[in-house]
Amino acid sequence: MPAIYQRARPARFDEVVGQDHVTGLLVAALRRDAIGHAYLFSGPRGVGKTTSARLLAMAVNCDAAADERPCGRCTACLAVQSGGHPDVIELDAASNNSVDDVRELREQVRLAPLRGGRRVWILDEAHMLSRAAANALLKTLEEPPPGLLFILATTEPEKLPATVLSRCQHFRFRRLSDDEIRGKLQRLVLEADRSAEDDALALLARAADGAMRDAESMLERLLASGEPITRDGVEGALGLPPFDRMAHLVGALADGDLGPVLSSAAELYADGFAPRTLAEQVGRTLRDVLVARVRGRGPEPSLDLDIDEDAIVRALHVVDDAHERFVRRGDLYALEVTLIRVAAAMRPPAPAPPAVLAATAPEAERAPAPSAVPAPQPRSRPDVVTPGGAPPAAKGGFDPNARPARQERTSAGSERPAPVSWHALLARAGPQLKAFLLPAEATLEGDRLDVRYDERHAFHFGQLQRREAAFLELVDAVGGAHLHVLVVGPGGRMQRAAGAARDAAAVTAPTSVPAHDSVPVLVPEPEPGSVPGPEPASARASGPEHEEPSSEEPPKKV
Repeated sequence: MPAIYQRARPARFDEVVGQDHVTGLLVAALRRDAIGHAYLFSGPRGVGKTTSARLLAMAVNCDAAADERPCGRCTACLAVQSGGHPDVIELDAASNNSVDDVRELREQVRLAPLRGGRRVWILDEAHMLSRAAANALLKTLEEPPPGLLFILATTEPEKLPATVLSRCQHFRFRRLSDDEIRGKLQRLVLEADRSAEDDALALLARAADGAMRDAESMLERLLASGEPITRDGVEGALGLPPFDRMAHLVGALADGDLGPVLSSAAELYADGFAPRTLAEQVGRTLRDVLVARVRGRGPEPSLDLDIDEDAIVRALHVVDDAHERFVRRGDLYALEVTLIRVAAAMRPPAPAPPAVLAATAPEAERAPAPSAVPAPQPRSRPDVVTPGGAPPAAKGGFDPNARPARQERTSAGSERPAPVSWHALLARAGPQLKAFLLPAEATLEGDRLDVRYDERHAFHFGQLQRREAAFLELVDAVGGAHLHVLVVGPGGRMQRAAGAARDAAAVTAPTSVPAHDSVPVLVPEPEPGSVPGPEPASARASGPEHEEPSSEEPPKKV
């Protein structure tokens, strides 16, 4: 008995599902008797390319009127359907791809049609032809003999030489939608006098991924059991975990309860489900929840989780990044690590540290409006330490008053920006900058953003160093200048203290150390090689205000 996809093969162009943009043009050309000599049908597998090629072969040899071709009932149509028509030859280019095969074909195409119609050659998987074989076929396509029709079918038209493409009328077949596949499956179930749940047929259509032939093959396996088609039966036939168990797992992830998450994962793994399949089903379930919220409806059945869309998006990023891990190792450990990361991604971002907010809140009430920090003025003479006065600050020293001043400006200004996520920063980045940020591992805790590159991504780190200004500008635009940024990579690092972009003048201004009676003045020791030589005598004798203390006299303390 023929397979169901063979029995359900269309006998007329109007029975082809989802390819009206192709069949409409072919029917119009048949009615006008304007069929060309070479056609190229390209598109995904299982969407009707070979079927349409056979229908066109039936139409050019059909005995019916022009507006009824192909009729599917005459002798010529039935012969083409059964594969016994002498003027319709099908070849698989995967096994007939040599130059000798094409040369033999060129000898045969010179023969006239045996039944008076047109001689049709259907070349399936045409992209498998070798370069030499395609060039040998080119001469026949350029100057075909009378009564010849070539139909090439392929899933990868880009592999064909441009000279071959230019000699053919190219029709692109599209991937079928789930609704189109489910509609035909329902008709086939009714014709078989069986019953099927809508959820089961929807799952079959989704698993077919746009290929009608795959959906029909899976339906045939279920019809062979003689039982009604249910969702549980489809999940078992496809090797998918049951929906109720996946719903329990995803619900525990949304609640952040790792105990049920890990126990459910261990049970599913013990039942023989592959870790990669389980991770993909977690992602699909979360995706269905997101689609149902955005569009108002989604695949059935679906979950109603108490979690926001941003958390779902973060979890989907984790699942997508885990595919590479499952390639390296596909055991329970890899699954558990992935689920733990998904649970962490679904938690809401941590708020700003409460201690900082509590410390700055009173200052915000009494702090004056922020003012610009005056630029440092050059001194005409060095500082002199006098008793009771403020000691000079060491050049390049640290001013303890600088930090509190910046905190006052922060608290006196607008409120601290809302917590920003790494994914929001990537979404705001330009295409080039985003390409160099994607390989990094980023953590955002409070006001600290850490970005790290491993040895494999030294190139990306180097490119980011060259674009440091653009990166910091992006961080300020998304998260505000309150973030402390640290980027570490192979052989280098970039660092910016919190608020440095806004307070650059305050950081670079000369600082002074407050006076205190019990604190001696500490002058940093100069680096080797940087000690200036002795001044000329004229400089030392220029005036009392330039005199230096004698080396025999001990230094005074303030």
